[in-house]
Amino acid sequence: MKFRALLLLLASLCLAAFLRVPTPGLLIPMGGGYSDVYAGFSAAAVANAKNNQVNLLVLPGPYASDAISITDAERATNLKDAEERRYQIEEACKRAATPPLTCRAILAPLFTRADAENPATLSLLTDDLAAVFILGGDQTVAMLALAGTPAETRLMELYQNGVIFAGTSAGGGMQSAAMMAGYNPNYAADNALTFGAADVWHSPEKHGLPFGLQTAILDQHFHQRGRLGRLLNAILQPDAPHVGVGVDAYTGVLAQNETLRGVFGLYTVTILDAETYHAADGVQYVQAEAGRPPLLSTRNILVSLLSPGDFSYDLIARAASLALPAPSLERRFEALRLPEGAGALLLAGDLFTSLTSSNPILTAFSGYTKDKNEHWAIIAIGYPSEASARRVIETYQTNIAPEKTVTVLIVPANDGAPVTLPAGLTGIVLIGKDQSKANIAALEPIRQAWLAGTPILADNAAAPLLGAFYSAHGPTSKDAEEAELATQKSFWQGKTDIRPGLALVNLTLEPQLLADNRFGRWFSLAYNHPDLLAIGLNRDTALEITASGARVLGVNDILTLDFRSAALALGTNNGFVVANGLLDVFAPGEQVAPATADVNTAFTPAPTPMLSAPTATLPATILPTASALPSVSTVFPTPVTTPAAESAPSTPWGLIFGLGLILAAGLAAKFFKQQ
Repeated sequence: MKFRALLLLLASLCLAAFLRVPTPGLLIPMGGGYSDVYAGFSAAAVANAKNNQVNLLVLPGPYASDAISITDAERATNLKDAEERRYQIEEACKRAATPPLTCRAILAPLFTRADAENPATLSLLTDDLAAVFILGGDQTVAMLALAGTPAETRLMELYQNGVIFAGTSAGGGMQSAAMMAGYNPNYAADNALTFGAADVWHSPEKHGLPFGLQTAILDQHFHQRGRLGRLLNAILQPDAPHVGVGVDAYTGVLAQNETLRGVFGLYTVTILDAETYHAADGVQYVQAEAGRPPLLSTRNILVSLLSPGDFSYDLIARAASLALPAPSLERRFEALRLPEGAGALLLAGDLFTSLTSSNPILTAFSGYTKDKNEHWAIIAIGYPSEASARRVIETYQTNIAPEKTVTVLIVPANDGAPVTLPAGLTGIVLIGKDQSKANIAALEPIRQAWLAGTPILADNAAAPLLGAFYSAHGPTSKDAEEAELATQKSFWQGKTDIRPGLALVNLTLEPQLLADNRFGRWFSLAYNHPDLLAIGLNRDTALEITASGARVLGVNDILTLDFRSAALALGTNNGFVVANGLLDVFAPGEQVAPATADVNTAFTPAPTPMLSAPTATLPATILPTASALPSVSTVFPTPVTTPAAESAPSTPWGLIFGLGLILAAGLAAKFFKQQ
């Protein structure tokens, strides 16, 4: 009996050891900031405690200015600043932990490739870690320091054995294997939809953390810094993942097994899907200006938003928990048709910096107003003072109407008295500075003139006033708190002041979408009026609407946001939750009309343009050898699953051995029973 009991105990121990095969860890990308995301990170780290100890490792690599060498002074400064963060992280953990749990955070001085190969540094990457927290800074420097080093290999081992990896700002951006490295030279938010604007690292030499998200590209400080255009550019690249995840500042999300859930912090997580309806395969490259790279044009990008609450998104299935995308969807843009007899309508995103007689938008408008007795009205609305309005009017008048009879009308801020239009007008130019200072009652006579056939060019803040509804806000402030209200809190329900417009067209518009970071207002218009198409206008670009349809004029793209088939909800922070909105990108010269969205659509991809712009590479002296390189493919990098020393068995031999012992114990027990 004692021998049989011993065999059964041995079998039980073998089974327990087998069941301790480690589970890969959790990823926690955070879009920026520290104090607002510590609680969410700490809750996950405490839940991953080992032996009642929450051991945390802080990696300050993104602080460094160079991956090869930094001065002693810089190292000292970086360590001092990182120590402050280490202390904050440890204290946040202590607030989240309850007895008998204890917290300890240590700082690993890993800034350069030499650090990543230093045994002293590697000795800090211990098996008993609950979580790793990567600080903000520059993700490209951090990954150049890590790529192909023993430290990168060891971090992969820790992740495979259940260690959580979190990071804020650049530390969050590192957590997709295909990594957003930033803008290429000479690009920024304003021209982010130009081919080649986004720099995506997804090669063996240049990549994000190899065990990071495999099916999507991460971007951080997403709406805070207006990076939707940049992420669109990245996921439309032919050899990159075609799904993007934008995490806003002061916000984090839990990512495990390619599923996003548990958003925490203040704001939202945005998912852009160019794969389901094959938007990436159908992208076109449109040359808007000679000598410049082409603009991107595509249709049917799925847009989803997550806010705190019981919402999730499966990156592999490309499906939100709120609703699944339709297999096929037919749409029409009926609002882009004018009433019979109405004048042409040109709605521009801001022409002030490109006012010349050769401007294609002004040329098109002049074509509708040609008359031997041309008489235009230039009307200014939404300006803080008459003097500021007159300065802008003079520029328009000098550049677009030097030989015309021009009547100038200035509507005082918030004045609703109807303007008096002179008889015989052949064209109306309506300009605006600040939508919040406009009273559309003053513009009612303009509607009547337009219905009678007078063409209208509405620029900047004046353009949205002619839609069904508009956001009553001024240009995005340079003040940090006011900018946060305009760009991030506008994703909270009720934070955008939406007012009825003049309704010349049954849609909504937002000007300066890319350059002035108006995405929050644009999404607010779409969310609050999902039955209407929301159009994002950009600088030096206009939407031309005539009786026959609509097209794009100018030198930049126009975007449309369509929530008519989307599922909508609100998070616990009153933030927007959206599943399956549709985003379209139209280039100059194109008709603004939807394409059928179908999961079975097949495209022949357009040839990828060749660019001569230089790209950053690792110096030849530090290129990692093939043997030291993690296994990373150029499209969907795959991490090496190397078990850590002293970890539970995770190879097929462990499985075979454990099952063999269990089988032997069972046979022995049966033998003794028969005896």
